[in-house]
Formats: sequence, structure tokens, C-alpha cells
Amino acid sequence: MKKHLLLILLSAVFVSCKTSFRISVMTPPPILLDANTTKLLIINNVTEQNSPDALLRQVLQGQQYNGNVMAAEQTVTGIIRSLDDSRFLKGVIGTPIGLRDDKMINWTRVDSICEALGTHGIIEIETFESQAPVGGTVLANATGQTSSPLRGWAFINIYIAKSHLHVDRLDIHEVYNIPISGTVNPLNMMNDAIRKREFYGHLGTSIGYRIGRLFYSNWIWVNRTFYNKGSRTLRMSKKLIRSGNWSLAERQLEPGLTSHKNKVAGRSKYNTALVYEGQGRLEEAVHMAERAALENGTKLAYNYINVLKRRMNQQSHIILIKDD
Repeated sequence: MKKHLLLILLSAVFVSCKTSFRISVMTPPPILLDANTTKLLIINNVTEQNSPDALLRQVLQGQQYNGNVMAAEQTVTGIIRSLDDSRFLKGVIGTPIGLRDDKMINWTRVDSICEALGTHGIIEIETFESQAPVGGTVLANATGQTSSPLRGWAFINIYIAKSHLHVDRLDIHEVYNIPISGTVNPLNMMNDAIRKREFYGHLGTSIGYRIGRLFYSNWIWVNRTFYNKGSRTLRMSKKLIRSGNWSLAERQLEPGLTSHKNKVAGRSKYNTALVYEGQGRLEEAVHMAERAALENGTKLAYNYINVLKRRMNQQSHIILIKDD
């Protein structure tokens, strides 16, 4: 009985040394811009000719709107909103203009346009394509369905003035399930058709917002465990870590990294790796977690290394190509 009680007490002490919680951590941007590249011109070059919507015309029998053109117009709005939300990037709407000659980028034109408008680069919406089921909402209603999928792809080109870095034909896609009445009542079907037109706009706005997010860091929620006991600095950093005050937490943990006590040094390194992840410094986080494991044998560090590496592998990196 005494032995069993001792095990319970030891287990309680061990658990109390750690705290598990959800935190928001920063993810680096898929497209890394130069620090001086902060103002982008958005040009929508989508036309009836380069974004055909023949299927939609056939289904709606005479309603001659092009959903792709409508979606592309709202893609511009989505990009502007997204860049504004970054709080350091700004989007400027430009008029349609060709930026290539025989598929070759006309850098003289790109540079002169950017200089004239005070922008550092251009996001060109080249084409927009969408896909709806054959028969669209009409057939979906006839078969009693209550939703109809609408898929869309925006194909964009990115040009950075002066440095002549670029990305060609980058596609960003989205799927919307349009709610429909599921009946063949003429009035309901008419409302469904109108709703479908509205969803082309929503589709474009959503895709545009995702395009803007390519250029700045974002935050995601993750479950993490950190050490809260073992030294004064570990205890003092607890509130800072929980509140996401990463800079102060890093400074608070710094003395413990070189502690002569193996446990304190290992836990300080592990917690510092967590702080680095919170700041979006994933490579540094992996390095610090490896130090905690290899130099101090800190138990949590072994699995945390794999968690960090999975995050790094899952991140999308879009490389800008340089033209000479």
C-alpha cells in the first residue's frame, strides 16, 4: 500500500513539472519577399476569351454571364483585403495591361509601371477557371440534392520590379458547396440560379484572400507541452509562454541554457525551442530541441523534434525565379 501511494505521489510530482495547453504559433509565408517589397499592384487580365464558361451558358439557357469573369473581379477584392490584414503590405488596383510579349516577360514594362505607381511588384490574375457538375443546379434540384459543388482556380503571375524575380502560372483553388432547394419548383430554381451567381463572387473573394496570405506570416493553433518547474527562470517564464509573449520568454529562459544543472539546462533549451516555434523560427526550434535531447537527454525533446520537422515538411515554399 505504501509503495503504491509513493508511486502516485511521484507521478503527481512528475506531471506537475509540465503544462499542456493550446497556443497560436507563427507560420512563415510561402513566398518570402524582400523587406522593402511592401506595395503590390494587382492587375486583373481575365477576359471572356481567356476564361470561357461555355458549360454555364448551356445550363442557364441564355443567361449570358461569365462566372469566371465575375469571380476574377472579386479575386482582386480578396487580395486587397488580405494584404491590408497583414498590416504591413498594401495592394493597389491597376488597369488591365499585357505584361508579356510572345510569352516572354516584358520587364521594361513591369519596371516602368511599378515606378510610375510607386509599387514594388505586380500580382497578375492571368486566367480564372471554374467547374460545376453537368446540369448545374437544375439537374441537382431534379435529383433531390441539397447542395451543388462549385470549384474554381485562379492562375496568377507574380513579378517583382528591378530584381526581376517572378512566379508563373501559380494556381490557387477553392471548392464551394452551394446550398440549393432540392426541388423543381420554378421559383426555388430561379433563386438557386441567382444564389449560384453570388457564390461565384464568394469563390473569387476567398481565393483572392488566400493569394494575399501567400506573402505574410500566419498563425495556427497547436497543442504543446512545456516545463514549468526546475528553476526560478523556468517558473518565471511560465506566464510569458502561456500568453505568447515570446521575446520576453526567450530572455527569461536564456540564463538557464548554460546552467550547470543538467535538468535545468535541458528544460530551458526545450522551452526555448517552443518559444522559437511560436515566433515562426522553425529551423532554430529544431536545432534547440536537438540540443535538449542530445546534450541533456530531455524526454519531451525527442518527440518534439519530429513534430517540428513534420511542420517544416508540410509547409509550402514557392520559389521566386530570377531572370537575368
